[in-house]
Amino acid sequence: MTESRAAKDGKLIAVTWLALLLAACAGNQRQNAAPVSTPTNAAITNDTGLPLPENATIIDSRKFVQTIDPAEQSGSALAAAGKGTYNGHKVIAASSATDQDLVKWLASVPAPAGMKKTDAGAKIKVDSRTLDEVVHTYGIDYVAFVSQSGKGATVVVMDPKIATNKLGVVLTALERYNSLPAAMRQAMDEQIKQRTGFSVAELTDTSAPLGAALAAMSEFRNSDARAIILLRGERTQ
Repeated sequence: MTESRAAKDGKLIAVTWLALLLAACAGNQRQNAAPVSTPTNAAITNDTGLPLPENATIIDSRKFVQTIDPAEQSGSALAAAGKGTYNGHKVIAASSATDQDLVKWLASVPAPAGMKKTDAGAKIKVDSRTLDEVVHTYGIDYVAFVSQSGKGATVVVMDPKIATNKLGVVLTALERYNSLPAAMRQAMDEQIKQRTGFSVAELTDTSAPLGAALAAMSEFRNSDARAIILLRGERTQ
């Protein structure tokens, strides 16, 4: 007998509440510790070479280094570019444009020089749907490009409110995941996989459109803006 969506959500909520309790206890134990500073960017610029829609505001820009193994990670431009370690840039921007306008703009984004569009997400199945169809139901659309010389780029647009409505309890679980004991992480991973069709590793792969979008959610908690995420990387090893 197939387990109902409500039952799956109930199990995940139970695991999430336990995660919150453990995190709160850990937080109380650390409250007297000195705060750890997080490096900030000296200047917020778009170093990806990818376009942004008119009137978009950059809210975060940083470099990244990520090792990609297509046997374990799929659906991203970097995975399509091949196995290796990639250096790149990521930009998060906000826009007041409508979902329809952003999807129209996304379709007009040209391929960067030396790259061509890749439709890897249309070939990956998540249950009975393609990856592209699933991420669209979460308010996420994207276009990806790849070169034969180990370069990849992705442009993502997202409506954070749709993503929150569809994945609210999952987002809460992901925020607490790394602070949990191994046994509890395994249980939570199984519940998230049943609920979404994705493992925690897939949902947190920031080289992929879904993972990149979910990683940017915290920037839009108190905003009605739409999100644009730009990713561009080049294989160095």
